[in-house]
Amino acid sequence: MQTFLMVASQDPASKSEAEDHAREQAPLEACGLLYESATVQHYQRCRNVCNEPDRHFVLDPVDYYRTSLKGKIIAVIHSHPNGEEPSEADRRACSQTKLPWHIYQLPQDQWLTINP
Repeated sequence: MQTFLMVASQDPASKSEAEDHAREQAPLEACGLLYESATVQHYQRCRNVCNEPDRHFVLDPVDYYRTSLKGKIIAVIHSHPNGEEPSEADRRACSQTKLPWHIYQLPQDQWLTINP
């Protein structure tokens, strides 16, 4: 069983950037990637190409590829604009990517992490 934890390891600047992105995209789900370059973490905004962006997200594969050229991708980040708990789809996708998934819940202003 995966556990949900508050995000503690995310760099404060990248965390703030992801929160701003989520607020700007609400009521749609925002998505992005956390990557590391020269031991510095960065948040890369990505396009949500899902046909139901108010309920789910699909990270643009071109954005994923471009981010992978910048550094090592270390986590997937997305928002739940209505404060939902992680879905079964989130859990399955996290397991498939083998990356932590950080979820920013609005309006609670709360972070959760799903570990693969």
